[in-house]
Amino acid sequence: MAEPLYLSCEEQLLLFAERGMKVETQDAKKLEHINYYRLKEFARPLSSVKKINGEIQIDYSGVSFKEVLTRYYQDKNLRINLLHAIEKVEISLKTKIAQTLGESLGAYGYLDFSSWTNRAKFSRFEIEERQYNFKKNLLKVMRNARSADLTNRNKNKDGFPIIWLSLDLLMFGDLIRMLEIMSNKNLKKIATCYDCDINELISWMKCLNFVRNICAHNSNIIDLKLKTTPVQRTEWDNILFMLEDKNGEKRQSNRLAIVLLIVYHLVSQINGHYKWKNLKSNVTTICSGKEKNANLLGFSSVETSRKIFLKVK
Repeated sequence: MAEPLYLSCEEQLLLFAERGMKVETQDAKKLEHINYYRLKEFARPLSSVKKINGEIQIDYSGVSFKEVLTRYYQDKNLRINLLHAIEKVEISLKTKIAQTLGESLGAYGYLDFSSWTNRAKFSRFEIEERQYNFKKNLLKVMRNARSADLTNRNKNKDGFPIIWLSLDLLMFGDLIRMLEIMSNKNLKKIATCYDCDINELISWMKCLNFVRNICAHNSNIIDLKLKTTPVQRTEWDNILFMLEDKNGEKRQSNRLAIVLLIVYHLVSQINGHYKWKNLKSNVTTICSGKEKNANLLGFSSVETSRKIFLKVK
């Protein structure tokens, strides 16, 4: 196979044009600062792909360079705004776990996993192993912590901090590992704070942790496809796009729409006056009034893409 040749920005733009994309001469300027393959990634969902004589042919007919550029910029904006909302959930979850365990077990009771975990579901060995790994990780995190409150006054004889400081040091993934082994009594108490059940709580938090990591690492979020679809509510059925497989079986979309519905529900429980204007603007701009664009996000239509933001002014 021949080595790929260097192409100037003008030649890269021409390559888009040869594949049917509507371009303008000045668009080459954008390619001086945005990688060709990065834009190609955002253009792919709008294209049609065929295999002719064993070779993959990409057709951008009906797609403009401006439209692709909009997807690129809105993806960046969406990541920033989504990360802001998810971090609100993360901070709230830290507080709720600390409040729940701190109230019933005191400042250091959380360090004894057997006192708050589901002993009917997990063996003694599993609980002790998780406890060991948790403490090991906590001590490691503490070495890099800058909290002025991490003094001996707020630590036990082994050097572990009180739960209200400890939980604040943990990552989102650490919180989820705690939820996974927590007793149903404790889980119900936390789930009630978010107007959801235990299964929804764990499933949704896992989903948001995954999406948070994507946002934090500047990966493409617009074309997100979840490998594990989170627990869905029947009230979302008409909002989500239905996918049909080769056998005619239908299932709800595993794209970004389900994430937005989860984020909207959880954040609304935390702050009923949260400003959704930016996320609403992102979704509206990405859809641009086109049904296909709304479907690519996982919404059944442009109209339903607005339903989760009905309270937004």
